[in-house]
Amino acid sequence: MPTKKTATPKKTYLNNDLPIVYVDGISIGHRDDGINYVSLTSNIPDCTVEQVRFMIGDEHLPRIIDALCRAIDYFPKKPSKKRRRQSK
Repeated sequence: MPTKKTATPKKTYLNNDLPIVYVDGISIGHRDDGINYVSLTSNIPDCTVEQVRFMIGDEHLPRIIDALCRAIDYFPKKPSKKRRRQSK
């Protein structure tokens, strides 16, 4: 009997009370336990303001990145190993 790895929700509930924010930048930090810290920021004349931060697992982050790339029809290439910064 086949089993599903992830269950698909039957309904999506939208929270219409959430504010819509404009963001200029994204920062992603990867932890060793498979969780990623994502921060979205906006630039204003005097500083940069963090608008949103969230944690997301390794299994879900690629879906978000793929959706963003498809939305703007931009598919970056993986950097070559030569160009990667070597850790000390």
